[in-house]
Amino acid sequence: MRKRMGVLLVVLSAAGFMLAPARPAEAAARKLTIGHVFAVDHPVHVALLETKTRLEDKSGGKFTLEIFPNATYANYKNAIQAVRMGALDMCPLDTAADYLEESGVMLGPYTFTNYDHWARFKKSDVYRELKDKISDAVGVKQLAIYNFGFRNATGNKIYTKPADYERVKLRVVDFAPYPEIAVVLNAIPTPLPVGDIYMALQTGVADAQENPLTQIVTMKLYEVQKYVMLTEHMLATSGTIMSKRCWDSLTPGEQALLEDAFEFEADFIDKMVVEKEQELIEFCKKQGVEVLTVDKTPFIERVPLVHKKYPAWIPLYNKIQDLLK
Repeated sequence: MRKRMGVLLVVLSAAGFMLAPARPAEAAARKLTIGHVFAVDHPVHVALLETKTRLEDKSGGKFTLEIFPNATYANYKNAIQAVRMGALDMCPLDTAADYLEESGVMLGPYTFTNYDHWARFKKSDVYRELKDKISDAVGVKQLAIYNFGFRNATGNKIYTKPADYERVKLRVVDFAPYPEIAVVLNAIPTPLPVGDIYMALQTGVADAQENPLTQIVTMKLYEVQKYVMLTEHMLATSGTIMSKRCWDSLTPGEQALLEDAFEFEADFIDKMVVEKEQELIEFCKKQGVEVLTVDKTPFIERVPLVHKKYPAWIPLYNKIQDLLK
């Protein structure tokens, strides 16, 4: 019996079942998901690829980021709902106006006058307070906010003043407050989803449209439009939101890592937009598109027409304007 037991102990020891200390299993990287509606060459996606690398490096592999571009996870509105419900970890939020009315001014006409104005805003208490208000109102964590550049009008005729836009069917984003752009330009608002723009312009459903230069180029709108009018009527802004369920599950150190990663994303997009703007203008010209500088004053004078409809915007609008002083 003792001989048999000795043999068994030798076998077990050789097999590594004895004497070797137990080692805890290595924790798998936590996968975070983010969905957006942009093409893979859009600044948002390009920045997210850089953010993915940064997050994975800074976390020592603790986090990884899975990106769903081109609305492959969900369209814009459904992605926001998925984040609010906790089914998707992150997505862009252009405006929280449905939950916090005053925040709609971020997508209001002529809220920002130039990129220096935007930079001042990003460093201000006004910016930090707005992020906190959005987080509470939407039920998410509002991470950093970025811009896509100033939105400009395109068309197959030249429109340089409000009178030129009368009876012009202007494609606008199909949710508030974007259609108000038609008010300052004096056009007929024609709300359409982003995926329908090209065909609408090609078939005459819309006569003109408005978008940042990044979108005009990535969506190849220069193929169906002859002119770009640099109205700079709105600085297109957005930001990354994270589900509260996901945010609350993180330690303070992990939250700091995520905030750092998406501050990096926002700064990357802001810088890329400014650096690429002249390049995009030159690209449009090479495609045969005429790019026109426009006197913005007659359009700015129409801004009170929009604020009359959205009086809740006025206090935040004034605070943003005060940053220029």
